[in-house]
Amino acid sequence: MARLGWRSSILPAALAAVAAVLCCAPSASAGVSTLADPTFAEQARIARAVARQRLVATEEGTPSRRYYAYYTVGDIAWKYAGPTGWASGFVPGALWSGYQMTGGAWWLDHARSRQRAIGAEEVTADSLNIGALFYPSFVKGYKLTGDPGLRRTALRAARMMALRYDPVVGAMRSRAGDEFNVIIDSLTKSQVLWWAAKNGAPELAEIGRRHALTIARDFVRADGSTWHLVFYDPITGAVTRRDQGSGWSVDSTWARGQAWAILGFAAAYRETSDPRFLAVARDCTDWYLAHLPEDEVPFWDFLDPAVPDAPRDSSAAAIAASGIIDLALAEPSAVRRAAYLDAARGILSSLMSPAYFSTAANPAVLLHGTYLWRGGIVDCGLAYGDAFFLEALMRLRRAAPEVAELRIVRARADKGLPARALDGDLGTSWVSRGKASLELLLSKSREVAAVRVALAGGDRRAALLRVSVSEDGVRWRRVLRTVTSGETAGFETLDFAATRARWVRVSCSGTTTGVVNRLAEVRVLPPL
Repeated sequence: MARLGWRSSILPAALAAVAAVLCCAPSASAGVSTLADPTFAEQARIARAVARQRLVATEEGTPSRRYYAYYTVGDIAWKYAGPTGWASGFVPGALWSGYQMTGGAWWLDHARSRQRAIGAEEVTADSLNIGALFYPSFVKGYKLTGDPGLRRTALRAARMMALRYDPVVGAMRSRAGDEFNVIIDSLTKSQVLWWAAKNGAPELAEIGRRHALTIARDFVRADGSTWHLVFYDPITGAVTRRDQGSGWSVDSTWARGQAWAILGFAAAYRETSDPRFLAVARDCTDWYLAHLPEDEVPFWDFLDPAVPDAPRDSSAAAIAASGIIDLALAEPSAVRRAAYLDAARGILSSLMSPAYFSTAANPAVLLHGTYLWRGGIVDCGLAYGDAFFLEALMRLRRAAPEVAELRIVRARADKGLPARALDGDLGTSWVSRGKASLELLLSKSREVAAVRVALAGGDRRAALLRVSVSEDGVRWRRVLRTVTSGETAGFETLDFAATRARWVRVSCSGTTTGVVNRLAEVRVLPPL
Protein backbone atom coordinates (compact mmCIF):
# COMPACT_ATOMS: atom_id res chain seq x y z
CA MET A 1 0.00 0.00 0.00
CA ALA A 2 1.32 3.44 -0.91
CA ARG A 3 2.23 6.15 1.57
CA LEU A 4 -1.04 7.99 2.08
CA GLY A 5 -0.44 10.50 4.87
CA TRP A 6 0.35 14.20 4.77
CA ARG A 7 2.05 16.83 6.87
CA SER A 8 -0.46 18.86 8.89
CA SER A 9 2.18 21.44 9.83
CA ILE A 10 1.45 23.48 6.70
CA LEU A 11 -2.06 24.42 7.83
CA PRO A 12 -1.63 27.39 10.20
CA ALA A 13 0.62 29.42 7.93
CA ALA A 14 -1.60 28.63 4.97
CA LEU A 15 -4.73 29.88 6.61
CA ALA A 16 -3.07 33.00 7.98
CA ALA A 17 -2.10 34.06 4.47
CA VAL A 18 -5.48 33.25 2.97
CA ALA A 19 -7.54 34.79 5.77
CA ALA A 20 -5.51 38.01 5.66
CA VAL A 21 -6.50 38.51 2.04
CA LEU A 22 -10.08 37.55 2.74
CA CYS A 23 -10.54 39.94 5.64
CA CYS A 24 -9.34 42.86 3.51
CA ALA A 25 -11.46 42.05 0.45
CA PRO A 26 -14.69 44.04 0.06
CA SER A 27 -16.62 40.98 -1.15
CA ALA A 28 -15.46 38.66 1.62
CA SER A 29 -18.07 36.31 3.04
CA ALA A 30 -19.67 37.30 6.33
CA GLY A 31 -18.38 35.44 9.33
CA VAL A 32 -14.88 34.79 7.99
CA SER A 33 -12.06 35.61 10.38
CA THR A 34 -8.42 34.76 10.89
CA LEU A 35 -8.10 31.43 12.69
CA ALA A 36 -4.89 30.65 14.53
CA ASP A 37 -5.26 26.87 14.45
CA PRO A 38 -7.61 25.92 11.61
CA THR A 39 -9.22 22.62 10.83
CA PHE A 40 -9.14 21.40 7.26
CA ALA A 41 -12.80 22.38 6.85
CA GLU A 42 -12.10 25.95 8.01
CA GLN A 43 -9.11 26.20 5.73
CA ALA A 44 -11.12 24.92 2.77
CA ARG A 45 -14.05 27.25 3.42
CA ILE A 46 -11.81 30.31 3.42
CA ALA A 47 -9.87 29.09 0.40
CA ARG A 48 -13.13 28.66 -1.52
CA ALA A 49 -14.09 32.24 -0.72
CA VAL A 50 -10.73 33.63 -1.87
CA ALA A 51 -10.87 31.47 -5.00
CA ARG A 52 -14.27 32.93 -5.84
CA GLN A 53 -12.87 36.45 -5.56
CA ARG A 54 -10.10 35.55 -7.99
CA LEU A 55 -12.57 34.01 -10.43
CA VAL A 56 -14.67 37.18 -10.29
CA ALA A 57 -11.62 39.33 -11.00
CA THR A 58 -10.58 37.09 -13.90
CA GLU A 59 -14.07 37.06 -15.37
CA GLU A 60 -14.53 40.82 -15.10
CA GLY A 61 -11.07 41.41 -16.55
CA THR A 62 -11.52 39.15 -19.57
CA PRO A 63 -11.91 41.43 -22.60
CA SER A 64 -14.34 39.32 -24.65
CA ARG A 65 -16.96 36.58 -24.33
CA ARG A 66 -14.85 34.66 -26.86
CA TYR A 67 -11.71 34.77 -24.70
CA TYR A 68 -10.97 32.10 -22.13
CA ALA A 69 -8.30 32.29 -19.45
CA TYR A 70 -5.62 29.69 -20.19
CA TYR A 71 -2.32 30.21 -18.34
CA THR A 72 -0.67 33.14 -16.63
CA VAL A 73 2.23 35.04 -18.16
CA GLY A 74 4.84 36.93 -16.19
CA ASP A 75 2.95 36.21 -12.97
CA ILE A 76 0.59 39.14 -13.59
CA ALA A 77 -1.81 38.42 -16.48
CA TRP A 78 -3.73 35.69 -18.26
CA LYS A 79 -2.92 34.33 -21.68
CA TYR A 80 -6.24 33.64 -23.43
CA ALA A 81 -7.52 30.98 -25.82
CA GLY A 82 -10.55 30.94 -28.09
CA PRO A 83 -13.75 28.89 -27.66
CA THR A 84 -12.18 25.79 -29.23
CA GLY A 85 -9.05 25.81 -27.05
CA TRP A 86 -8.68 22.46 -25.32
CA ALA A 87 -8.99 23.94 -21.82
CA SER A 88 -11.64 26.58 -22.54
CA GLY A 89 -14.48 24.48 -21.14
CA PHE A 90 -12.91 24.57 -17.69
CA VAL A 91 -13.47 28.33 -17.43
CA PRO A 92 -17.27 28.03 -17.30
CA GLY A 93 -16.69 24.86 -15.28
CA ALA A 94 -15.06 26.91 -12.52
CA LEU A 95 -17.91 29.45 -12.71
CA TRP A 96 -20.42 26.62 -12.29
CA SER A 97 -18.51 25.59 -9.15
CA GLY A 98 -18.95 29.15 -7.91
CA TYR A 99 -22.68 28.86 -8.56
CA GLN A 100 -22.82 25.54 -6.74
CA MET A 101 -21.09 27.09 -3.72
CA THR A 102 -23.27 30.19 -3.53
CA GLY A 103 -26.45 29.79 -5.56
CA GLY A 104 -25.74 33.35 -6.71
CA ALA A 105 -27.29 34.92 -9.81
CA TRP A 106 -23.96 36.46 -10.85
CA TRP A 107 -22.37 33.02 -11.08
CA LEU A 108 -25.32 31.56 -12.94
CA ASP A 109 -25.39 34.37 -15.50
CA HIS A 110 -21.65 34.36 -16.11
CA ALA A 111 -21.38 30.58 -16.37
CA ARG A 112 -24.11 30.58 -19.02
CA SER A 113 -22.73 33.50 -21.00
CA ARG A 114 -19.12 32.32 -20.73
CA GLN A 115 -19.89 28.96 -22.37
CA ARG A 116 -22.14 30.39 -25.07
CA ALA A 117 -19.33 30.79 -27.59
CA ILE A 118 -18.29 27.17 -27.04
CA GLY A 119 -21.81 25.96 -27.83
CA ALA A 120 -22.01 28.18 -30.92
CA GLU A 121 -19.07 26.44 -32.59
CA GLU A 122 -19.84 23.72 -35.12
CA VAL A 123 -19.00 20.31 -33.68
CA THR A 124 -18.15 17.41 -35.98
CA ALA A 125 -16.45 14.04 -35.61
CA ASP A 126 -13.19 15.79 -36.49
CA SER A 127 -13.50 18.36 -33.70
CA LEU A 128 -10.85 18.07 -31.02
CA ASN A 129 -11.30 18.13 -27.25
CA ILE A 130 -15.08 17.67 -27.34
CA GLY A 131 -15.22 16.08 -23.91
CA ALA A 132 -12.99 18.71 -22.30
CA LEU A 133 -15.06 21.50 -23.83
CA PHE A 134 -18.56 20.25 -23.12
CA TYR A 135 -18.38 18.11 -19.95
CA PRO A 136 -17.24 20.77 -17.44
CA SER A 137 -19.45 23.40 -19.07
CA PHE A 138 -22.72 22.21 -20.58
CA VAL A 139 -22.99 18.91 -18.70
CA LYS A 140 -22.15 20.50 -15.36
CA GLY A 141 -24.53 23.36 -16.07
CA TYR A 142 -27.33 20.93 -16.88
CA LYS A 143 -26.78 19.02 -13.64
CA LEU A 144 -27.07 22.24 -11.63
CA THR A 145 -29.95 23.88 -13.52
CA GLY A 146 -31.89 21.21 -15.42
CA ASP A 147 -31.89 23.51 -18.47
CA PRO A 148 -32.99 21.33 -21.43
CA GLY A 149 -31.05 23.53 -23.85
CA LEU A 150 -27.79 22.68 -22.13
CA ARG A 151 -28.75 18.99 -22.27
CA ARG A 152 -29.41 19.13 -26.02
CA THR A 153 -26.10 20.82 -26.73
CA ALA A 154 -24.15 18.35 -24.59
CA LEU A 155 -25.89 15.33 -26.15
CA ARG A 156 -25.12 16.57 -29.65
CA ALA A 157 -21.46 16.99 -28.72
CA ALA A 158 -21.31 13.52 -27.12
CA ARG A 159 -22.73 11.89 -30.25
CA MET A 160 -20.13 13.65 -32.39
CA MET A 161 -17.36 12.56 -30.06
CA ALA A 162 -18.52 8.95 -30.26
CA LEU A 163 -18.01 9.02 -34.03
CA ARG A 164 -14.26 9.07 -33.37
CA TYR A 165 -14.50 5.50 -32.07
CA ASP A 166 -12.92 2.72 -34.14
CA PRO A 167 -14.14 -0.79 -33.21
CA VAL A 168 -10.98 -2.40 -34.58
CA VAL A 169 -8.73 -0.42 -32.24
CA GLY A 170 -11.37 -0.33 -29.51
CA ALA A 171 -10.77 3.35 -28.82
CA MET A 172 -11.54 6.87 -29.99
CA ARG A 173 -8.88 8.59 -32.07
CA SER A 174 -7.51 11.60 -30.21
CA ARG A 175 -5.86 13.66 -32.94
CA ALA A 176 -5.91 13.81 -36.71
CA GLY A 177 -2.92 12.35 -38.55
CA ASP A 178 -1.69 9.44 -40.58
CA GLU A 179 -1.29 7.29 -37.47
CA PHE A 180 -4.16 6.28 -35.22
CA ASN A 181 -3.22 7.90 -31.92
CA VAL A 182 -4.81 7.94 -28.48
CA ILE A 183 -3.78 10.14 -25.54
CA ILE A 184 -4.46 9.29 -21.93
CA ASP A 185 -6.34 12.59 -21.50
CA SER A 186 -9.13 11.08 -23.62
CA LEU A 187 -10.04 8.78 -20.75
CA THR A 188 -11.36 11.73 -18.76
CA LYS A 189 -12.91 13.43 -21.77
CA SER A 190 -15.07 10.34 -22.29
CA GLN A 191 -16.99 11.30 -19.15
CA VAL A 192 -19.33 13.11 -21.52
CA LEU A 193 -20.23 9.67 -22.92
CA TRP A 194 -21.06 8.26 -19.49
CA TRP A 195 -23.35 11.21 -18.87
CA ALA A 196 -24.97 11.02 -22.32
CA ALA A 197 -25.70 7.32 -21.86
CA LYS A 198 -28.00 8.24 -18.93
CA ASN A 199 -29.54 11.24 -20.64
CA GLY A 200 -30.84 10.08 -23.98
CA ALA A 201 -28.03 8.20 -25.74
CA PRO A 202 -27.68 4.79 -24.00
CA GLU A 203 -25.68 3.37 -26.90
CA LEU A 204 -22.72 5.56 -25.94
CA ALA A 205 -22.10 3.66 -22.69
CA GLU A 206 -20.51 0.74 -24.52
CA ILE A 207 -18.16 3.05 -26.43
CA GLY A 208 -17.05 4.65 -23.18
CA ARG A 209 -16.52 1.24 -21.59
CA ARG A 210 -14.49 -0.19 -24.47
CA HIS A 211 -12.38 2.94 -24.78
CA ALA A 212 -11.54 2.78 -21.06
CA LEU A 213 -10.69 -0.93 -21.28
CA THR A 214 -8.31 -0.27 -24.17
CA ILE A 215 -6.52 2.44 -22.22
CA ALA A 216 -6.32 0.16 -19.17
CA ARG A 217 -4.71 -2.53 -21.31
CA ASP A 218 -2.30 -0.41 -23.34
CA PHE A 219 -1.43 2.67 -21.25
CA VAL A 220 -0.93 1.32 -17.75
CA ARG A 221 2.36 -0.37 -16.88
CA ALA A 222 2.53 -3.34 -14.53
CA ASP A 223 3.52 -1.11 -11.60
CA GLY A 224 0.58 1.30 -12.11
CA SER A 225 2.48 4.10 -13.86
CA THR A 226 1.33 5.25 -17.30
CA TRP A 227 2.34 6.26 -20.79
CA HIS A 228 0.89 9.41 -22.31
CA LEU A 229 0.51 8.49 -25.97
CA VAL A 230 -0.09 5.21 -27.80
CA PHE A 231 -0.22 4.63 -31.57
CA TYR A 232 -2.20 1.83 -33.24
CA ASP A 233 -2.36 0.05 -36.58
CA PRO A 234 -5.88 0.92 -37.79
CA ILE A 235 -6.04 -2.30 -39.83
CA THR A 236 -5.18 -4.76 -37.07
CA GLY A 237 -5.74 -2.65 -33.96
CA ALA A 238 -2.29 -3.60 -32.66
CA VAL A 239 -0.09 -1.16 -30.77
CA THR A 240 2.67 0.12 -33.08
CA ARG A 241 4.52 2.32 -30.61
CA ARG A 242 4.31 4.35 -27.44
CA ASP A 243 5.63 7.88 -27.17
CA GLN A 244 6.58 10.36 -24.48
CA GLY A 245 3.94 12.88 -25.53
CA SER A 246 4.23 15.67 -22.98
CA GLY A 247 6.51 13.71 -20.63
CA TRP A 248 10.27 13.57 -20.19
CA SER A 249 10.85 10.27 -22.01
CA VAL A 250 9.02 7.19 -23.21
CA ASP A 251 9.97 5.40 -20.00
CA SER A 252 9.05 8.24 -17.62
CA THR A 253 5.71 9.13 -16.06
CA TRP A 254 4.21 12.52 -16.86
CA ALA A 255 2.50 13.77 -13.71
CA ARG A 256 -0.58 15.20 -15.35
CA GLY A 257 -1.01 12.06 -17.44
CA GLN A 258 -0.95 9.95 -14.28
CA ALA A 259 -3.53 12.27 -12.75
CA TRP A 260 -5.74 11.93 -15.85
CA ALA A 261 -5.56 8.16 -15.42
CA ILE A 262 -6.67 8.36 -11.78
CA LEU A 263 -9.56 10.68 -12.63
CA GLY A 264 -10.65 8.70 -15.68
CA PHE A 265 -10.54 5.21 -14.19
CA ALA A 266 -12.30 6.40 -11.04
CA ALA A 267 -15.11 7.76 -13.25
CA ALA A 268 -15.21 4.54 -15.26
CA TYR A 269 -15.63 2.49 -12.09
CA ARG A 270 -18.23 4.89 -10.71
CA GLU A 271 -20.29 4.58 -13.89
CA THR A 272 -19.94 0.85 -14.58
CA SER A 273 -19.10 -0.89 -11.26
CA ASP A 274 -16.71 -3.00 -13.37
CA PRO A 275 -14.08 -4.41 -10.97
CA ARG A 276 -11.42 -4.13 -13.68
CA PHE A 277 -11.68 -0.36 -13.51
CA LEU A 278 -11.52 -0.41 -9.73
CA ALA A 279 -8.31 -2.45 -9.86
CA VAL A 280 -6.58 -0.17 -12.35
CA ALA A 281 -7.79 2.99 -10.58
CA ARG A 282 -6.26 1.68 -7.36
CA ASP A 283 -2.99 0.78 -9.11
CA CYS A 284 -2.64 4.22 -10.70
CA THR A 285 -3.55 5.99 -7.46
CA ASP A 286 -1.22 3.94 -5.28
CA TRP A 287 1.71 4.48 -7.67
CA TYR A 288 1.06 8.22 -7.78
CA LEU A 289 0.84 8.59 -4.00
CA ALA A 290 3.92 6.46 -3.39
CA HIS A 291 6.04 8.69 -5.66
CA LEU A 292 4.98 12.12 -4.43
CA PRO A 293 7.52 14.48 -2.85
CA GLU A 294 7.13 15.50 0.76
CA ASP A 295 4.71 18.36 0.12
CA GLU A 296 2.33 16.16 -1.94
CA VAL A 297 2.57 18.24 -5.17
CA PRO A 298 4.34 16.36 -7.98
CA PHE A 299 7.17 17.45 -10.18
CA TRP A 300 5.92 17.86 -13.74
CA ASP A 301 7.44 14.47 -14.62
CA PHE A 302 8.38 11.98 -11.94
CA LEU A 303 11.63 11.00 -13.72
CA ASP A 304 12.92 14.39 -14.86
CA PRO A 305 16.67 14.20 -14.06
CA ALA A 306 16.49 17.74 -12.68
CA VAL A 307 14.38 16.59 -9.68
CA PRO A 308 14.33 18.06 -7.01
CA ASP A 309 14.95 21.26 -8.97
CA ALA A 310 12.45 20.43 -11.72
CA PRO A 311 9.20 22.44 -12.04
CA ARG A 312 6.16 21.31 -10.07
CA ASP A 313 2.66 20.91 -11.52
CA SER A 314 -0.09 22.07 -9.19
CA SER A 315 -2.68 21.25 -11.87
CA ALA A 316 -1.68 17.58 -11.75
CA ALA A 317 -2.13 17.67 -7.98
CA ALA A 318 -5.61 19.19 -8.30
CA ILE A 319 -6.70 16.70 -10.97
CA ALA A 320 -5.37 13.78 -8.94
CA ALA A 321 -7.08 15.02 -5.77
CA SER A 322 -10.43 15.19 -7.53
CA GLY A 323 -9.97 11.72 -8.99
CA ILE A 324 -8.84 10.23 -5.67
CA ILE A 325 -11.93 11.63 -3.94
CA ASP A 326 -14.15 10.22 -6.69
CA LEU A 327 -12.47 6.84 -6.26
CA ALA A 328 -12.80 6.96 -2.48
CA LEU A 329 -16.53 7.70 -2.69
CA ALA A 330 -17.05 4.53 -4.73
CA GLU A 331 -14.39 2.40 -2.99
CA PRO A 332 -15.91 -0.76 -1.43
CA SER A 333 -13.07 -1.16 1.08
CA ALA A 334 -13.56 1.03 4.16
CA VAL A 335 -9.82 0.97 4.85
CA ARG A 336 -8.89 2.13 1.38
CA ARG A 337 -11.71 4.66 1.34
CA ALA A 338 -10.40 6.31 4.51
CA ALA A 339 -6.81 6.22 3.26
CA TYR A 340 -7.69 7.80 -0.08
CA LEU A 341 -9.74 10.56 1.51
CA ASP A 342 -6.86 11.22 3.91
CA ALA A 343 -4.46 11.45 0.98
CA ALA A 344 -6.73 13.78 -1.00
CA ARG A 345 -7.10 16.12 1.95
CA GLY A 346 -3.34 16.17 2.30
CA ILE A 347 -2.88 17.15 -1.35
CA LEU A 348 -5.50 19.89 -1.03
CA SER A 349 -3.88 21.15 2.17
CA SER A 350 -0.62 21.65 0.30
CA LEU A 351 -2.42 23.41 -2.53
CA MET A 352 -4.03 25.74 0.03
CA SER A 353 -0.68 26.57 1.61
CA PRO A 354 1.25 29.79 0.86
CA ALA A 355 3.56 27.76 -1.38
CA TYR A 356 0.82 27.08 -3.94
CA PHE A 357 -2.23 29.22 -3.20
CA SER A 358 -2.11 32.59 -4.95
CA THR A 359 -2.78 35.61 -2.75
CA ALA A 360 -0.69 38.23 -4.55
CA ALA A 361 -0.24 39.44 -8.13
CA ASN A 362 -0.80 36.19 -10.01
CA PRO A 363 -4.51 36.20 -10.98
CA ALA A 364 -4.84 32.41 -10.86
CA VAL A 365 -6.02 30.46 -7.82
CA LEU A 366 -3.09 28.03 -7.84
CA LEU A 367 0.57 28.79 -8.49
CA HIS A 368 3.35 26.64 -9.96
CA GLY A 369 1.53 24.80 -12.71
CA THR A 370 3.32 23.28 -15.70
CA TYR A 371 1.38 23.44 -18.93
CA LEU A 372 4.04 22.59 -21.54
CA TRP A 373 7.55 21.86 -20.32
CA ARG A 374 9.09 21.70 -23.78
CA GLY A 375 7.44 24.98 -24.71
CA GLY A 376 8.79 26.64 -21.60
CA ILE A 377 5.30 27.26 -20.15
CA VAL A 378 6.09 26.37 -16.57
CA ASP A 379 5.67 27.86 -13.09
CA CYS A 380 2.37 29.52 -13.99
CA GLY A 381 -1.28 29.58 -13.07
CA LEU A 382 -3.53 27.29 -15.10
CA ALA A 383 -7.27 27.80 -15.51
CA TYR A 384 -7.93 24.07 -15.65
CA GLY A 385 -5.88 23.49 -12.51
CA ASP A 386 -8.08 26.02 -10.72
CA ALA A 387 -11.24 24.30 -12.01
CA PHE A 388 -10.16 20.87 -10.77
CA PHE A 389 -9.10 22.32 -7.43
CA LEU A 390 -12.62 23.64 -6.90
CA GLU A 391 -14.13 20.41 -8.19
CA ALA A 392 -12.12 18.45 -5.63
CA LEU A 393 -13.25 20.70 -2.78
CA MET A 394 -16.89 20.34 -3.84
CA ARG A 395 -16.59 16.56 -4.18
CA LEU A 396 -15.51 16.41 -0.56
CA ARG A 397 -19.05 17.41 0.40
CA ARG A 398 -20.02 13.79 -0.20
CA ALA A 399 -17.45 12.34 2.21
CA ALA A 400 -18.73 11.31 5.63
CA PRO A 401 -17.69 13.84 8.31
CA GLU A 402 -15.56 12.78 11.25
CA VAL A 403 -17.76 14.44 13.88
CA ALA A 404 -20.88 13.21 15.65
CA GLU A 405 -24.24 14.67 14.64
CA LEU A 406 -25.94 17.05 17.05
CA ARG A 407 -29.09 15.76 18.73
CA ILE A 408 -32.32 17.09 17.27
CA VAL A 409 -35.27 16.99 19.65
CA ARG A 410 -38.00 18.37 17.43
CA ALA A 411 -38.72 19.24 13.81
CA ARG A 412 -41.38 21.52 12.41
CA ALA A 413 -42.36 22.59 8.92
CA ASP A 414 -44.93 24.80 7.28
CA LYS A 415 -45.77 21.91 4.91
CA GLY A 416 -45.40 18.14 4.82
CA LEU A 417 -44.27 15.64 7.46
CA PRO A 418 -40.93 16.84 8.85
CA ALA A 419 -40.26 13.67 10.88
CA ARG A 420 -39.56 11.80 7.64
CA ALA A 421 -36.35 13.78 7.22
CA LEU A 422 -35.11 12.47 10.57
CA ASP A 423 -36.15 8.81 10.49
CA GLY A 424 -32.82 7.43 9.24
CA ASP A 425 -34.46 6.07 6.08
CA LEU A 426 -33.29 7.42 2.71
CA GLY A 427 -36.39 5.85 1.20
CA THR A 428 -38.74 8.31 2.91
CA SER A 429 -38.74 12.10 2.51
CA TRP A 430 -40.10 15.34 3.83
CA VAL A 431 -42.17 16.40 0.82
CA SER A 432 -43.47 19.90 0.11
CA ARG A 433 -44.25 22.13 -2.85
CA GLY A 434 -42.83 25.52 -3.73
CA LYS A 435 -41.24 27.66 -1.03
CA ALA A 436 -41.00 25.66 2.17
CA SER A 437 -38.83 25.37 5.27
CA LEU A 438 -37.82 22.60 7.63
CA GLU A 439 -36.86 23.81 11.12
CA LEU A 440 -34.85 21.69 13.54
CA LEU A 441 -34.61 22.26 17.30
CA LEU A 442 -31.39 21.14 18.96
CA SER A 443 -31.25 19.79 22.50
CA LYS A 444 -29.51 23.00 23.58
CA SER A 445 -27.76 26.02 22.09
CA ARG A 446 -24.61 24.77 20.38
CA GLU A 447 -21.88 25.74 17.93
CA VAL A 448 -23.11 24.57 14.52
CA ALA A 449 -21.07 24.57 11.32
CA ALA A 450 -22.83 22.39 8.75
CA VAL A 451 -25.99 20.64 7.70
CA ARG A 452 -25.83 17.22 6.12
CA VAL A 453 -28.57 16.78 3.53
CA ALA A 454 -29.72 13.91 1.32
CA LEU A 455 -31.94 15.00 -1.56
CA ALA A 456 -34.24 12.24 -2.81
CA GLY A 457 -33.29 11.57 -6.43
CA GLY A 458 -30.29 13.83 -5.93
CA ASP A 459 -28.37 11.98 -8.61
CA ARG A 460 -30.93 13.25 -11.14
CA ARG A 461 -31.81 16.68 -9.79
CA ALA A 462 -30.30 19.55 -7.81
CA ALA A 463 -31.81 22.01 -5.37
CA LEU A 464 -30.99 25.53 -4.25
CA LEU A 465 -30.96 25.42 -0.44
CA ARG A 466 -30.76 28.20 2.13
CA VAL A 467 -29.63 27.55 5.70
CA SER A 468 -30.53 29.91 8.54
CA VAL A 469 -29.98 29.75 12.29
CA SER A 470 -31.76 31.14 15.33
CA GLU A 471 -31.48 31.09 19.10
CA ASP A 472 -35.21 31.51 19.74
CA GLY A 473 -36.91 30.13 16.62
CA VAL A 474 -38.27 33.59 15.81
CA ARG A 475 -35.35 35.76 14.69
CA TRP A 476 -33.34 34.08 11.94
CA ARG A 477 -29.99 34.76 10.28
CA ARG A 478 -28.97 33.19 6.98
CA VAL A 479 -25.56 31.50 7.05
CA LEU A 480 -25.49 29.67 3.73
CA ARG A 481 -27.00 29.57 0.26
CA THR A 482 -25.82 26.75 -1.97
CA VAL A 483 -26.81 24.25 -4.65
CA THR A 484 -26.62 20.48 -4.28
CA SER A 485 -24.47 18.63 -6.82
CA GLY A 486 -27.05 16.80 -8.90
CA GLU A 487 -24.72 13.80 -8.68
CA THR A 488 -25.75 11.84 -5.59
CA ALA A 489 -28.86 10.63 -3.79
CA GLY A 490 -26.73 10.25 -0.68
CA PHE A 491 -25.61 12.83 1.84
CA GLU A 492 -23.81 16.09 1.08
CA THR A 493 -22.22 18.13 3.87
CA LEU A 494 -22.95 21.84 3.44
CA ASP A 495 -20.65 23.79 5.73
CA PHE A 496 -20.51 27.41 6.85
CA ALA A 497 -18.71 29.57 9.41
CA ALA A 498 -19.30 28.15 12.90
CA THR A 499 -22.01 29.98 14.78
CA ARG A 500 -24.06 29.44 17.92
CA ALA A 501 -27.69 28.38 17.49
CA ARG A 502 -30.56 26.42 19.01
CA TRP A 503 -32.62 26.24 15.81
CA VAL A 504 -31.47 25.41 12.28
CA ARG A 505 -33.68 26.02 9.24
CA VAL A 506 -33.28 24.52 5.77
CA SER A 507 -35.36 26.32 3.11
CA CYS A 508 -35.99 25.23 -0.45
CA SER A 509 -38.20 26.15 -3.41
CA GLY A 510 -38.31 23.19 -5.75
CA THR A 511 -35.57 21.39 -7.68
CA THR A 512 -34.21 21.42 -11.20
CA THR A 513 -36.97 18.99 -12.21
CA GLY A 514 -40.01 20.71 -10.69
CA VAL A 515 -41.66 22.51 -7.79
CA VAL A 516 -41.75 19.52 -5.42
CA ASN A 517 -39.14 19.39 -2.62
CA ARG A 518 -37.99 16.01 -1.36
CA LEU A 519 -35.43 16.05 1.43
CA ALA A 520 -34.79 12.44 2.39
CA GLU A 521 -32.64 13.17 5.46
CA VAL A 522 -31.23 16.24 7.22
CA ARG A 523 -28.63 16.35 9.99
CA VAL A 524 -26.91 19.18 11.90
CA LEU A 525 -23.18 19.09 12.62
CA PRO A 526 -20.83 20.89 15.03
CA PRO A 527 -17.55 22.42 13.75
CA LEU A 528 -15.84 19.93 11.48
